[in-house]
Amino acid sequence: MVGKHPPASGVDPFSRGAPLERLLESGVDTERDPTRGLRLGRGQHYTRLRLPGHLMAASATLEQALDAWFDYKDLLVPHLDFRLTRGEHHCALTVEDGDGPPADDDPARDDLLVTTLVAVGRSLLGGKLPVHRAMLRRPVPGGLSDYERFFDCPLRFGAARNGIEFSPALLGQPLPGARPAYRRRLEYRAARLLALRRREGGIVARVRDRLRAGLGLSQGALTVERVAADLGMTPRTLQRRLREEGVQFARLRDQVRMRCACQRLLESGCDMQALAVYLGFSDTANFYHAFKRWKGCAPGEYRRRALSG
Repeated sequence: MVGKHPPASGVDPFSRGAPLERLLESGVDTERDPTRGLRLGRGQHYTRLRLPGHLMAASATLEQALDAWFDYKDLLVPHLDFRLTRGEHHCALTVEDGDGPPADDDPARDDLLVTTLVAVGRSLLGGKLPVHRAMLRRPVPGGLSDYERFFDCPLRFGAARNGIEFSPALLGQPLPGARPAYRRRLEYRAARLLALRRREGGIVARVRDRLRAGLGLSQGALTVERVAADLGMTPRTLQRRLREEGVQFARLRDQVRMRCACQRLLESGCDMQALAVYLGFSDTANFYHAFKRWKGCAPGEYRRRALSG
């Protein structure tokens, strides 16, 4: 059922979103509930996307709703890139991290992202979203029937990107919650808020820059305390601002370390101990453990595969 629109006046209820990443942080352990991403994602609704979600719901068609999301998704998930690819027989809506694949392979996260695309789409269209195919980066899960019941379409696991495919005709589908005047007010509000955020500067990009600059320095250069001090704020404030943009400091640090490690491992004469120190690890064992978590194999094995391929 399509949710009710909030009043257009009074205190802005949309100024802070509830980024999707928080759902995984609060979810139960994957080992105890391997379908947590699917379970959390299938309960999503456009209202959970706050201002951008209500702007989408007030749009005339699904295409206009997607345009609104592309324009204002940075209010909630600036670190995610969404792309709509149009074809003669189908369209593909995909999502991936702005810097490429995430630092660690997290099947639950893949489940959450794709399931949310479908669940939000269904909420916008009043309950039904005909999908030609759902694509997930994760490997084939054990409980396949849960996925088949929710998606009700062909599934592709091990895909290059997370996303869904659907008929181009669906873009012109009218939305039951279309309200042109209300949408104009929401878009005005969203544009002002986005402009304010951009004037303040994206905290994710600033943190990532500081982490890159800290590589090769002392081990403490990559701590949240050091980065916060470099940015002129307390660690608590930095963590809060990152949470507001839907990311964690540890994930950003992992991304920077992983991409640097993958590049250096392909260089001739790469020394593992020196690389571990350069990346800010206390010893080689910690580096090996982290790299295996990121890529699913030891650094040496990654190097052999990359150079042989």
